[in-house]
Amino acid sequence: MTPRDLYPLYRPLASRLHSGEVEGIPYLLQPNCPLLLANTAFGYLEAAQKELEARFRAVGAPPAFTVLEGSETSALLASGYQATAAFELCQSEPSPRAHWTEQVPWSEAWSIARILTEAYQAPQWRFALAERVGKLLQDPHSQAFVAYLYGDAVGAILTHQNIGLLAGVVPPRLGNGVGAALVGRIHPRLFVRLAGTEAELPGRVLSRFIRYALE
Repeated sequence: MTPRDLYPLYRPLASRLHSGEVEGIPYLLQPNCPLLLANTAFGYLEAAQKELEARFRAVGAPPAFTVLEGSETSALLASGYQATAAFELCQSEPSPRAHWTEQVPWSEAWSIARILTEAYQAPQWRFALAERVGKLLQDPHSQAFVAYLYGDAVGAILTHQNIGLLAGVVPPRLGNGVGAALVGRIHPRLFVRLAGTEAELPGRVLSRFIRYALE
């Protein structure tokens, strides 16, 4: 999978008004909800750099490019870009804890947004994310699953076109197997995780993407 393949997956979470393509490089922007893969260009081409930077800055977003690990990035580094995040496309694994989870409808968008924004330690995004999640889940190719522990909703995962886009567990419940339950619930589908979350969201890495940003 290439960065360009990620573009249609995350497109529902971004603003169509502020997204598009320059010189064949697609980009997404969601200014009111800075989710990393809804605020990036997917791939890199030096000829598109200046125009993309201008479009990002026009909405107050730091210019960013997400490329496949190992791609040539000398031009980005020379321009002052730094690697700010890594994402891994993973093969999900079955889990006996998957029975903790259940599929929920779009009307649960507010609850899903609460879980995910707590997981990302950014509660100020909750309203904006709830709006995007609600729209995403009205697409027949999208689903949401919530994990429960002792009756409390403590984890959530969103899927679109059969790939897990966002998964998170509220911090007080980390290490309780909630993430494994979420991943197990969507098995055998693929999912994207932020590098460093493999203990919570286990899976076999298939591809790795690096996000370079100009802060």
